[in-house]
Amino acid sequence: MDKPFLYNQDFYGWTQQQAKALEQRLVMELDWQHLQEEIQALGRQEYRELVSRLSVLLGHLLKWEYQPEQRSRSWFLTIREQRRAIRRHLRQNPSLKSRIEEALLDGFEAGVDLALRETNLPLRTFPEHCHYLFDDAIANNFLCDTRQDWEG
Repeated sequence: MDKPFLYNQDFYGWTQQQAKALEQRLVMELDWQHLQEEIQALGRQEYRELVSRLSVLLGHLLKWEYQPEQRSRSWFLTIREQRRAIRRHLRQNPSLKSRIEEALLDGFEAGVDLALRETNLPLRTFPEHCHYLFDDAIANNFLCDTRQDWEG
């Protein structure tokens, strides 16, 4: 069956065919164009995962900092979970470290939106630009100390 046709009509079948061709080193059976596109998409997905986790972390750090009277165990645990997940993601994808600053900026925008949705605070409450350093944001003892148990 025509490789591009299979890619468009049965993506799962295409992946299985391509995996088999790779395993057996059948170079002529490989759909080079779509393989390249899919590999690039996998890389973008890893970056989006980092930004997504940073968005949640930064949004909760903003809530923690700017609405201290509403602090909760849930916020504490979300901050703890996201810090761990970001560190793990970077251990598994160390090349992403070259894009930390960009990811922090992208994540901050979405983090502000998260904080706005989950608080009654006006936009002007929050800084226009990320005022957290990446290493601080993921440090267990920064702003919300997640090295110990929750003490509300």
